[in-house]
Amino acid sequence: MAGRAEIMGIDSNGAGATPGHALRAMRSRIGKALGDPLFAFLVAGVALFGGYQIIERAQKPPVVFTPQVEQAMVEDYELLVGRPATAPDKARIKRDYLAEELLFREAIDRNMHLTDGETRKRLVDKVRYLIAGAPPEPTDEQLVNHYADNLAQYRAEPRTSFTQVYRAQKPADAALLLAQLNAGERIPSDDFWLGRTFPRYGDSMVRGIFGQPFVATLKTAPDGRWFGPVQSPRGWHFVRKSESIPAAMIPFPAIKDQVRQDYMIAHSEAAIDKALSGLKEKYDVEE
Repeated sequence: MAGRAEIMGIDSNGAGATPGHALRAMRSRIGKALGDPLFAFLVAGVALFGGYQIIERAQKPPVVFTPQVEQAMVEDYELLVGRPATAPDKARIKRDYLAEELLFREAIDRNMHLTDGETRKRLVDKVRYLIAGAPPEPTDEQLVNHYADNLAQYRAEPRTSFTQVYRAQKPADAALLLAQLNAGERIPSDDFWLGRTFPRYGDSMVRGIFGQPFVATLKTAPDGRWFGPVQSPRGWHFVRKSESIPAAMIPFPAIKDQVRQDYMIAHSEAAIDKALSGLKEKYDVEE
């Protein structure tokens, strides 16, 4: 009771205590409270919670439909529809903006930019463009120099002309059929979706249709004679090669547009490679 009386400004005999005495009693109580470990724990908890809220707010700024955003979106809307925006129009513009912003933030919160392949690609392509920008239009001299520095890239691949007779299943009398073909006779065949004749097909085209083993066999086969049957993923083929065209340089005038495209891609990639060295320092990269 004495302690309570002191705080109330009353002495133990019921008489009124002096203001100084009451102040000293109050300070004593506060000092004891500050020294209590439970009070220190409570203060630390409040500080941590407050700090967490500040960090969360910094990391997740509030969604705000500012007057500047509203003005820009209303102007775009009016330009599109050709009339002033009405109150319902403005309400819909605000609703659509907030919906899009909230859905976008939810997508980020779900890490869709990390897990969705199409989203990642679009973001990467966007950042590539922001880093590299639009390459300047190259001069003819720059294009010729790029062509000369990358001659191997501008060689036409080897091409072959050949005829084939297709069987879906391996024929049991393959040797007899081959002899008939080389004797100039026609033999029964199954329909092939690209037909019988393949004029000046590049190696990559032949590889895409028949597979690499077929290309290798075609390379070593003599011209003008039937051989086979050669197996491919599509079936079995008797083949006669009629022309072999080796790889050759493509003249610059004939491929200038391709050189221009390659030059601009190389220009962009150089800018991106330069930026990547700085990004590796910015982010923790383990190689």
